[in-house]
Amino acid sequence: MARRTRVKRPPKYEQVKRIALALADVREEGHRHGPWFNVGKRVFALYWGKSESWMIRLPVDHIMMLVAVGAGVFKPMKNGSPFWIYIDVEKMDAAMLRDYLKAAWKHTAPKKLVKGEEQDEPEDEGQFA
Repeated sequence: MARRTRVKRPPKYEQVKRIALALADVREEGHRHGPWFNVGKRVFALYWGKSESWMIRLPVDHIMMLVAVGAGVFKPMKNGSPFWIYIDVEKMDAAMLRDYLKAAWKHTAPKKLVKGEEQDEPEDEGQFA
């Protein structure tokens, strides 16, 4: 019988998990290439073990802007959906990581859920997205 290799723990996994699961209606699912975080039935953040990178789902125009000014933190997908971008979590502080995960969640979550969360948010919370 072939020996199974252990999946390497993704960088900043505990931090990404804590931030993602704090968002409304999010659950973590296991995948053979790493953890995926879903809102409803849709994935908004995942770790892709083949490329050893975290990926988030954002609007195409947002992705194009991040690639243009991202200073090595963001890399576009060469193949596949234009809604996904690789992020280097090692170059992000906790606030930046939280903001991008929340932006990915907002882009992916059902609009009714996003609207309900925005009503519960304090007015003075400064976010980029």
